[in-house]
Amino acid sequence: MIEKSSYITPYCVSAYVICETSEGPRYLLIRRCGSSLFGTWQMVTGGIESGETASQAALREIREETGLEPSKMYCGDVVETFYVKTRDRVAFVPVFVAFVDQTDVRLSPSEHDAFEWLPFEMAQKRLSWAEQRRTIGEIHERFVLQTPDDLHSVPVGISDSVAKSH
Repeated sequence: MIEKSSYITPYCVSAYVICETSEGPRYLLIRRCGSSLFGTWQMVTGGIESGETASQAALREIREETGLEPSKMYCGDVVETFYVKTRDRVAFVPVFVAFVDQTDVRLSPSEHDAFEWLPFEMAQKRLSWAEQRRTIGEIHERFVLQTPDDLHSVPVGISDSVAKSH
């Protein structure tokens, strides 16, 4: 007899954006300016809209919050878990890794007021939560220091993303 699986449906995503530069890999961190978590530095985050997959949400949030277009994107093979005190709930957040070819960021001014491209060690120290610091360490090890496995690849073309949703 086959047992039914139990799944948790995520409500938001995290996307770590990386650009290979002449000085080495740089991680994008953006500073929140809205009412929630004002002044904290973070990776790209956002909610999953109705009918959207987590990977589609990550790609949309990267485009909306930074104006960047990933050249490659991967499922990070990591799930961030943390306690959301305002909701008295534990969140399970799928993580994505996006590589971009340019560093010209256009922030969404209602959400973020600053950005920085930082080397791994500085980015890790800038993050506020232990889970984020752990996650960026995993990403650095598995997606920057090693060649990412195509098994984790996510389509980034608009036509690919739309086709996946049908």
